[in-house]
Amino acid sequence: MTRISVPSLLTLFAASLLLVAAAIPAHALTGASPAQPTATASANISSNQDAALPNPDKDSGAPLFIKIGHAKFTPGGWVDFTSIYRTVDVGSGLGTSFGAIPFNNTTAGGLSETRFSAQSSRISLRADESVGKTAVFGYAEADFNGYQPQNAFVSTNSDTLRLRVYFLNLSRGKWDLLGGQSWSLLTPNRIGLSPFLNEIYNTIHLDTNYTAGLTYARQPLIRAVYHFTPNIHLGISVENPEQYTGSAVTFPALFSNTEVDTNSSPTSSSAGGNTTTPNLHPDVIVKFAADKKVFGHNYHIESAGLLTAIAIDTPTTVTARGYTTKDEREAGGVSVNGNFELFKNFHLIENAFWSDGGGRYIGGLGPSFVVAQLGSKTAPFTAQVIHSGSGIGGFEWLLGKTTFSLTYSGVYFQRRYSVDPDATSVSNSVVGYGYGKLYNSSGTLISSGSANTNNRAIQEGTFATQTTLWKSPSYGALQLLTQGSYVTRAPWFVAAGAPKNAHAYMEYLNIRYVLP
Repeated sequence: MTRISVPSLLTLFAASLLLVAAAIPAHALTGASPAQPTATASANISSNQDAALPNPDKDSGAPLFIKIGHAKFTPGGWVDFTSIYRTVDVGSGLGTSFGAIPFNNTTAGGLSETRFSAQSSRISLRADESVGKTAVFGYAEADFNGYQPQNAFVSTNSDTLRLRVYFLNLSRGKWDLLGGQSWSLLTPNRIGLSPFLNEIYNTIHLDTNYTAGLTYARQPLIRAVYHFTPNIHLGISVENPEQYTGSAVTFPALFSNTEVDTNSSPTSSSAGGNTTTPNLHPDVIVKFAADKKVFGHNYHIESAGLLTAIAIDTPTTVTARGYTTKDEREAGGVSVNGNFELFKNFHLIENAFWSDGGGRYIGGLGPSFVVAQLGSKTAPFTAQVIHSGSGIGGFEWLLGKTTFSLTYSGVYFQRRYSVDPDATSVSNSVVGYGYGKLYNSSGTLISSGSANTNNRAIQEGTFATQTTLWKSPSYGALQLLTQGSYVTRAPWFVAAGAPKNAHAYMEYLNIRYVLP
């Protein structure tokens, strides 16, 4: 007997609504004339994660804003209800922990999960002002996807407010200067080098971790953009660094991993991360972007370079010297992204990223480096960077008032390991990331293999839709959003007889009321 889950039935119901909605012209719902296409590449495709920023219009009065002095303050956001179903119990809420999909021979892998959530509900405030010839734009945005108490889902779902972005942008002539917390310049754009959230590519997925393979960060930064022409742009950004290894990496016995962000629980005695992690210098990102119309269709191409640093210290207690020894290394990566409108409202999307030590920008799915102690237990520690890469390919197609999206994405992390000279047993003889069973020259087993959290590759295929069921400039909009994804996770090593990879199917269904 075939078992049909409740979320599957909800998805079928959503699909029927989409078919009905697709047959109704958008202007019939709003009472307005059909919208005319605009010149920007992102005009017809907007991210559901980051809805288009309002553009206050003093003549029409829509959207609504408050004027204080010469400044206009425009509130925004939405009320959100999301249903999630996964075939395995990932246990990560709205955002999928792609690097921790459970194997089907575990308890979590044998159980499914169903959740309802309002955490993606969002509030925002925009401020516009002009000071002489300088246009000033400020924006603050928060949702309820922050840290939660342990009883958050028992009696009351006490979701906590979380800062997403909060920045000020100054525009004058051909220059833009932005400071605050915003999307990293390494995040792909749909057009130009804009900080506007609907002109950044982060998919239209309901998953708050977007998709496996997206390069992005939201962090404090200062960036400057020079517009050579309205279609050619060059930007440089100085951003908050974080030397990151992740919890899957193992370290030499004598190394104190408080020197790195292990993404561990802050109550752990071995946890680094957050403000305790030392960093050598800020990350620097340079990005060039060009936009061009080809046979009346918008084409966007961009390339970015990343410079990041790693620094670790060997104390005198290890080297038996009268001074500490530092190992400082520069690392980085490069990305090439494109967004091409092949025909009206059909956008082909390509994102590619390769790095030595830039793994944290791939959604934090893998380490940027490992630590080795080579030779003897009095030798200094060395940082060894890890090659990592990711890619996304797919399309977004606006038909009527529904956007259809199909994407395939993937992530790869290199294996890097060494023998620990201070090992006490087979279980800790080899340190690093991605090692299997290892024997020494005499045939003695020195490693039983790394944990199955040491991922070699993660892949995801996703089909998503975003439909505006009803819209009014004065009263807002009602949207229906869906997502179906299949994720596979392949570690470098699994024990004999264990599954070769972990996999999960996920369904999202969302009803959203967007404030005017």
